[in-house]
Amino acid sequence: MPHEIVLTEHEAGQRLDRYLRKLLRTMPLGAIFKHLRSGAIKVDGKRADGDLRLEKGMRIELRLPTGDIEAVRAAGNQAAAGPAPPARTAAGSVLDQGPRIVRTDDQILVVAKPPGLAVHAGSGQKFTLVDWLKAQRLGVRTGTFAPAPAHRLDRGTSGLLLIGLTPDALRSLTEQFRAGSVKKIYHAIVHGIPERRSGTITASLETTDAADRRDAKVVVDPGGRPARTEYEVMRSARHLSLLRVIPHEGRQHQIRAHLSHLGHPIVGDNRYGSVADTSPGFLLHCSELSFVHPRTQLPVHFSDPLPKRFLDLLAAE
Repeated sequence: MPHEIVLTEHEAGQRLDRYLRKLLRTMPLGAIFKHLRSGAIKVDGKRADGDLRLEKGMRIELRLPTGDIEAVRAAGNQAAAGPAPPARTAAGSVLDQGPRIVRTDDQILVVAKPPGLAVHAGSGQKFTLVDWLKAQRLGVRTGTFAPAPAHRLDRGTSGLLLIGLTPDALRSLTEQFRAGSVKKIYHAIVHGIPERRSGTITASLETTDAADRRDAKVVVDPGGRPARTEYEVMRSARHLSLLRVIPHEGRQHQIRAHLSHLGHPIVGDNRYGSVADTSPGFLLHCSELSFVHPRTQLPVHFSDPLPKRFLDLLAAE
């Protein structure tokens, strides 16, 4: 018996081939096109080209090997059943190191990520922000979509993170980040006191090669990608300064590499030149996000206060 999927408004607008690549994650693209040509995959009972634009109510008919059908059904069952229960430690207690919810509606979720929590897998951590997100009963979940972050924060960085809860919302947010229209403001505590109270760091950045991508480092290189970071000294102590920082491109490790290049690395950032100290971790915080709401198309702004560990360190100087 064929497996049939009736499309909803969340799948509408996509190209058929792109939808199938998400639905049949383990199947090579060449095999997907072969099944389209042979009629093993049909739309509304007819053969279809990969560039067909999907519409709500269309019926996708799959006559595929048993293993592929079971994978599709498993994804659908998981979406219908809702999120998995929260991850648990070896002792059995629910992990409570997830982010704090700042704002949510039917399209977006804004959270404040704690320092030390990785956003995605691959950092060596057993529990990530994405794992926490899977445990929340928020947003749209289908066989090809689950709510996901629209951008990244390094594991040590705290502060605001934006999540798309529907396909359209996530697409809109990622496009805004890609276009550079999302305004991000960070605060960082750095070693030393910059000679100029404010300025702009303009230096191209390049990522070094590393056997493990987690060991890769971003360096200033004239042949790299252009990057521009504004900074302003908000407060200075004896050996430290609190900076307000605006990265215009949002490249990987842009703030960390640029402040190190300025001669004032972020406190606790050993990869980019911070001296050994007893500071309370890595002191970079995403304080503000401004963007256009995907549904209303109106500008919105969110802020998160400076963490207590920042204020305590400055007060101790």
